[in-house]
Amino acid sequence: MERLSTEVLHEIFLYLKDEYSSDDLFSALMVNRRWCKIVVPILWEAPFNKQNYNKQHSKCIRTYLSNAEEKLTSVLITHGVNLSSCPKGTVFDYASYLRHLPLLELLQNIKYYFLSPAMLADPCKHMEDDSYFKNLLVFAVLCILFTNHSTYIRTLRIVNDPDLHPLNVVVARLLNLSGATISLSGLQYFQCHSLVKEDIAPLYRDMAEVCKGVVRMDINSVARSEEEALSSLIRAQKNLKYLTIRSEEINFIPAMEAIRSQSASLIRLRLECLFLDVATDEALDAFKSCSKLRSLILRNCYELECPRVLEVSKSFPLLEEFYYGGCFEMPEEFIIGILKTSSVNLRRLTLKDYTPGVIVAITTYCKNLEDLFLLDLDDEEILSIFRHCTKLKNFTFNGGDGLEADDLFRRLATCVPKTLEYMCIIMELKEPWVFSAEALKDFLDVATNYSFKYFTINHRDFTDDDEEIINFPEYATMTTFNDEHLKVIRKSGINFHTHCGYVLAEYPDFVSEINIPGFREVPLLKRWYHVLGQSWTERLINSL
Repeated sequence: MERLSTEVLHEIFLYLKDEYSSDDLFSALMVNRRWCKIVVPILWEAPFNKQNYNKQHSKCIRTYLSNAEEKLTSVLITHGVNLSSCPKGTVFDYASYLRHLPLLELLQNIKYYFLSPAMLADPCKHMEDDSYFKNLLVFAVLCILFTNHSTYIRTLRIVNDPDLHPLNVVVARLLNLSGATISLSGLQYFQCHSLVKEDIAPLYRDMAEVCKGVVRMDINSVARSEEEALSSLIRAQKNLKYLTIRSEEINFIPAMEAIRSQSASLIRLRLECLFLDVATDEALDAFKSCSKLRSLILRNCYELECPRVLEVSKSFPLLEEFYYGGCFEMPEEFIIGILKTSSVNLRRLTLKDYTPGVIVAITTYCKNLEDLFLLDLDDEEILSIFRHCTKLKNFTFNGGDGLEADDLFRRLATCVPKTLEYMCIIMELKEPWVFSAEALKDFLDVATNYSFKYFTINHRDFTDDDEEIINFPEYATMTTFNDEHLKVIRKSGINFHTHCGYVLAEYPDFVSEINIPGFREVPLLKRWYHVLGQSWTERLINSL
């Protein structure tokens, strides 16, 4: 290891952090001085990304305050902030390593470091205490410290949380802080909500002048006063690839019109809570211009069957991932247009509703699907997907009622895709599928001869119905499997997981979860982050 260059060691340590846990890197600090100098910046890139707030983890606040200049700490001391636990000076300039700045998580760590357990448990009983004012002051000072010291903050996350409301005036003018125009000039990921009682338009306008290299932008609400400033921010970007727009008002229209400026680079677009029939022709034309999209996610988007909107469905031939869900209407013609246009390029499809016509479109056009999520399929639809989607790797579906499960498993064995690695069946806990261990064995014997490795059965939770609550103990335990089923699963060598969604201390004999083997494989968890279109910010940015 001594012969490895600093650059190679850095890549190895980054891999350990990304693939396992940053906790694994702490032991590397003790090996030698060289390793320590490489590992410390990696550990301090994103100290606030963990949301398991506790006193121990929040001690990073003490380190940062020890790292701060006297002119900053003197402001805190003057206003009664007790810094006796923060020694002056640090071995490393920890603030200079910061790359990811989630503002809410920063404030939460400040609270956990300074506030007593009693105040954390019930802040309403201590409203007269000035500790909250002091915490807000520490927040402002640390923001100045970060913008002054870090020359490369890559991610900035601003959420609409009551704890942050008193600080919105600082947040909206973040670019006015000392050093901010330099430290935020390389911003690559920006997530933002509208601010309560504070117009965030000044921040958008300032960012449009300074932050021109944003790769991913998630805008979770758009107020009327912000729409033009947000539009300017989108247009200012040179290489925007990932964009989310969520708005329950018509204020999304200027932002949508602005995406035409990013049509050459945009590969992933997520739209939420939009009534697209009110969009201007310019906005819909901008949507259609994004012909290089590889991923399109539409959640709670309405009026997709409007004739003007229907034309959009024919605009994305390179689409590899499509998600639709969250609302009650099923725009069959729009969905079929997406499937027909993307055709053999489509790899991942998630539909929270469907029609028979959509199933026909999937089996007709989407021959190269690898990841598929559908709800309430009948047996013939499941079999049709197996027969036609021969490259399927991951298949999740909601098993409908009234299926002859024994017959279905045996028929599936005759046409299981050779590429299938993972299958998840969602079923009712009260009325699960009834199938024999022999039928399950027939399926697994064939599937495991190919690529099949992971099998999950998730039992849906109950609704809050009075009758169900009264009778809950009668069917809270899982009855889908007996010992014979589990023997078959163990012998097959696959990784198996099932759960019912409930763990009740008062009923310790109820079986709520089964894992075979006892440890769930890491690749399965990674796959689902991928399938659901999620990825950690660091992995997203580092992959560019």
